[in-house]
Amino acid sequence: MQGTCHATPTVVVLTALSLEFQAVHEQLTDVRVVEHPHGTLFDVGRVPGLPWRVAVVEIGEGNSGAAAHTERAVAFFRPAAVFFVGVAGSLRSEVALGDVVVAGKVYLHHGGKEGDDGFRARPRAWEMRHDVEQRVRRALRGRTGVHFKPLVAGDVVLNSRTSPLADLIARTYSDAVAVDMESAGMAQAAHLSGVPVIPVRGISDFADGRKEITDAKGAQPVAARNAAAVAVRILRELPLPRSRPEPPAPRQAPAVVVVSPSAGRSDDTAGWRGGAVVTVDGEACLLHDDPDAPPTETVSPDHSVVRRQALARLLPGPGHVARFVWLRQVEASYHGPGAEAALRALSDEHDLLRELGGGPGVVHYGRRGGTATLALAWPVSRRSGKPCETLAELVRDDTEPLGAWRSHRLIRGLAASCRILGKLHDRGLAHRALEPAALVLGDDGSLFLRDLGLATTPPVPGEAPGPYQAPEQRRGHRGRAGEHGAATDVHRLGALVHRLLTGSPPVPGMPSALPRLAGSPLPGVETVDAALAPDPRDRPDLSALVVALRAVSDGLAAPAREER
Repeated sequence: MQGTCHATPTVVVLTALSLEFQAVHEQLTDVRVVEHPHGTLFDVGRVPGLPWRVAVVEIGEGNSGAAAHTERAVAFFRPAAVFFVGVAGSLRSEVALGDVVVAGKVYLHHGGKEGDDGFRARPRAWEMRHDVEQRVRRALRGRTGVHFKPLVAGDVVLNSRTSPLADLIARTYSDAVAVDMESAGMAQAAHLSGVPVIPVRGISDFADGRKEITDAKGAQPVAARNAAAVAVRILRELPLPRSRPEPPAPRQAPAVVVVSPSAGRSDDTAGWRGGAVVTVDGEACLLHDDPDAPPTETVSPDHSVVRRQALARLLPGPGHVARFVWLRQVEASYHGPGAEAALRALSDEHDLLRELGGGPGVVHYGRRGGTATLALAWPVSRRSGKPCETLAELVRDDTEPLGAWRSHRLIRGLAASCRILGKLHDRGLAHRALEPAALVLGDDGSLFLRDLGLATTPPVPGEAPGPYQAPEQRRGHRGRAGEHGAATDVHRLGALVHRLLTGSPPVPGMPSALPRLAGSPLPGVETVDAALAPDPRDRPDLSALVVALRAVSDGLAAPAREER
């Protein structure tokens, strides 16, 4: 497959460690494996809502390997840019664990001459191309915990602040804030090919002799996930290659169909992108143009189903005021069991929402031919008149607990949102995709489910990936939708509370941080901790967890009043 699909803009992401590869992989959809003629395996997918193709590969540690794989990937994919996403050690106290360093300059610390008068460094450095640097600065502007600074790289793991190597780096590369083992090799190889390089490194240790301790505490997976998230943010700002061939005219998305008393013709939609206007049975629907929550379009592995999601505004017209809706659309590219199941799942969700009540309100639903669309009401902030944000906007960058007051209100809101989950569980169904982006935050701290998640689809291995995924979802399990599903929801709720109280989601395979919370133990925390048990049978049921959430919230109330 030499040089496949060069008309599609591509970036290559190199990673050294398996956990770094996994952190990037979790950001991708529609992933397939592409094998280089010499055997290197790239996982190639897309970031939802972006035109880029992303090829990610795990190459192992060291600058020499990074240089060889960079040259190989550049020749094979002809990418617009090469990222290295991974972990690094901090050289500065102000660059904390979990922070991310994006290197505008990369030093190689091994260059020099050893003589009778000692070692004299001959620094080599590679700087980011100016136009790319400007895009990166724009992407990172105002982001806390992200540093656009130089880093230094070599083939030695630095784990001391008093060694000769540490002294050399401090004297010769004094502006470097982090150290790794691959960025220099990548930068040199890409520079020779004329391809921009963007090293993105999450901080997992302080290069001070305590690396084993921070690694044991799970700092590496957190740092890798933070770096992957920052890389995606940068990718949103990168310009498409000027020299790429003009793409064919985009295929128009099918009409959004609505059930109404006077079902007339349905106009074609515009492209599924922010700022496009979709006509919904005569009503104009403006897809929300927000880089933090862009419209998304994903294709099933067999290419039989296209799924689209977008926050949209029903533009004002005669007889109604402007409202915001959450659009979910399924298009069957060709008929088959998978396509029919996807269409039926959206119809079932519509019926289920009508039966349950109290959840996301159905604004419109309809199907025409191979396309079905479901529009759900989205709350509007009384303060700003804009659509309410999701919980993801609140916890997006922080690596610290939110504080007693916010945690008190949000955990109370989580407990209240469990009412609709309980109704699902009574029917043998479960949401199975609870995460910050699935919960809409009201002005008063209340939380609303954006939709019913995966409730009407059968479980599949690897579903709903990310840091809130339950162990049984990673392993995969057989059966109809709902078998063990209630316990899956309980786990994901526990993971959300873990994020609110400790500053990060639980790390798979590592002990929960909840029992180690500073201060007096909160009532109910033991039950929340039990919700994270690897075996679904060891978790409390939803009603017990709701009682615990209210107890935790009440326990935070007194500190919350002091905090205010």
